Amino acid sequence: MSHNFLGGFVFLVIGVVELVLVQSLVYPALRWHYEKAKLTASQGVDPQRIMNIVKLQSLVVMPVVGFLMGGYFRTMFR
Repeated sequence: MSHNFLGGFVFLVIGVVELVLVQSLVYPALRWHYEKAKLTASQGVDPQRIMNIVKLQSLVVMPVVGFLMGGYFRTMFR
């Protein structure tokens, strides 16, 4: 059972690192292109919607997957 929590924690850390990288490297470019496209009325999906999906994936989905894969990690490192 403790391997499950360890797996969840490891994947949570990976998700937080991913979120920080996306927010600092990808989001500014997405926002800039979106604002530029608003001038010509050709904008697509709002970058905030994309960031909400990334947050959900990083902070919810990744730890759940890590928790579920914790038993697999135990057998893998024996």
